[in-house]
Amino acid sequence: MDIVQILKSAHLKASFNNLSPKHKLFLLTALLTLISTLLPQVTHAAIFVEPKPVVSGMVFNLDDPGYHQYIYEVTSKLTGQHQKNELRKKAERQLALARKLEVYLQQQKSPLAKYAQVLVNQPNWKKIIALSNAESSLCKRYPEQTANCWGVGGSNLWDMGSTLGEGVVAMNKFLNNYPLRSKLKYSQMTFEQMNGLYKQPAKDHWVFNNKVVYKELAELESSIK
Repeated sequence: MDIVQILKSAHLKASFNNLSPKHKLFLLTALLTLISTLLPQVTHAAIFVEPKPVVSGMVFNLDDPGYHQYIYEVTSKLTGQHQKNELRKKAERQLALARKLEVYLQQQKSPLAKYAQVLVNQPNWKKIIALSNAESSLCKRYPEQTANCWGVGGSNLWDMGSTLGEGVVAMNKFLNNYPLRSKLKYSQMTFEQMNGLYKQPAKDHWVFNNKVVYKELAELESSIK
């Protein structure tokens, strides 16, 4: 009984309203547990006959600013942690993909192998590599001064940069922005749709050469867990 009297002291009553919602919940739970231990018959009868006061005493006041602040802090931490985890997973996946792509391109003896990390950072990386296969055997044959192994510009090849890495980035932008007067850009087209437009004149073997490599790259990407 001395313990119960101490818990009912004036000091505790005066400070209870200043506690945060989670501390109020903890204190009420601890108090209920303590009373049930000291007076099990009374507590059992009270809970059985009048359960509502016990339950209502453990419900947060939704109008309490402290409650909203607590919820905000918890959700902010959870959201921040989730974003960090997702970014970490994405970075690990990109690194694993770049490693596999580098091995694949090395096996094909393509000079693009050293730019595997640059490639996987481009949304159109599979189409960029596939087009390089159809136009220059995966950049094995191209004028290095233009870094253009995609045939962009036809007989008057565009200057895509000083290195193949710059060329890859420029090619990604090209696919996103051309044809200029078309709402449907090369990045959105199938190889069949590009044949006769990107590739002039149209050639069936050009479509085949693109699709073979694109399929291999899609399988490589799907193998990354």
